[in-house]
Amino acid sequence: MDNKSASAPNMIAQTAAILCAILFIVTALAALMVFNVELRAFNPATYQSALVKENFYQLFPALLGNVLSKNLDNNAPAFAKQMSPEDWKVLIENLLPPEQLQVMTEDAINQFFAYLNGETQTPYISFVPLKQSLSSPNGLNAALSIIKSQPDCTVEQLAAMIFTFGQELCNPPEKALDLAAPFLQAQLQAAAAAIPDQALLVSPNAAQQSRIESLNALRFLARLSPLVPLALLLAITLLAVRTFRSWLNWWGWPLLLAGLPGAVIGFGGAPLFRALAERVISRRIPIDIPIEAANTIRSIVDAALREMLKPAGWEGLFLFIAGTSMVLIASYLAAKDQDRISASESETRIF
Repeated sequence: MDNKSASAPNMIAQTAAILCAILFIVTALAALMVFNVELRAFNPATYQSALVKENFYQLFPALLGNVLSKNLDNNAPAFAKQMSPEDWKVLIENLLPPEQLQVMTEDAINQFFAYLNGETQTPYISFVPLKQSLSSPNGLNAALSIIKSQPDCTVEQLAAMIFTFGQELCNPPEKALDLAAPFLQAQLQAAAAAIPDQALLVSPNAAQQSRIESLNALRFLARLSPLVPLALLLAITLLAVRTFRSWLNWWGWPLLLAGLPGAVIGFGGAPLFRALAERVISRRIPIDIPIEAANTIRSIVDAALREMLKPAGWEGLFLFIAGTSMVLIASYLAAKDQDRISASESETRIF
């Protein structure tokens, strides 16, 4: 009766320890991912190498041209209003060197993450370097190259061009273009004045602020996530560990089973996490991204996520090696104990 009474609490403790071990595997795997992602995802430096590796600066003129075509005010001259996003792309490529584009891009990224980190309420992209170049002689040369790339003007277009330059965007004869150059220079200066000094990347409002607060709450929980599996390991120790060998088994198997998928996901799970992040961010913070930029943006995020998850992969590998070592040592000790018992039984039979 006493043995049965004593075994019941032990059975309950063993069952609770098994449940804690299962929960440890799940929470440790989740903590490996979310902790490492949160640690690096909101740091602009994480994305610098990804941008270079994915040649984002070759795409940026198209992205900036799309933004500009949507942000001209009503006072913009006719020539600027006639320009398509592709025309703006060509103009930007002629006006801004890659180094300047890189500075503008990194500044925009810093602004965006400053907004996510609560350091600013108005994240923006600056157009000041573009405005300065547009009103310079280089701006006139770039505009002339755009006009020359258009189809030749018809007679009607040429007649309209004489009275309202810019209402028609076509390629006039060379002499007509020479005569129009001073007027075009004035229009470019007016176009530069019509471009805003900056454009907001995210429009701040009460609903947006609420989303940011929710995101920050999730980030706080992500930082605390490693405490959960650690607490479960402590619970397993208190519930089931009675000897050194039992400690090796009760810790080894959970570490092994959490570390193996952690290493696999850490080293190869970037596309999956990118898809999940894309869905969550698009719901919480809508951002207008041109279709032609989408694949490159995804490649950049994949590259950045690889950098974020790589430490999780190494940590998972460490857990797997530690867990495997503990299980092997426990097995070795069990084998030695079994040999000792067998030897003892043999001696007993002899006597």
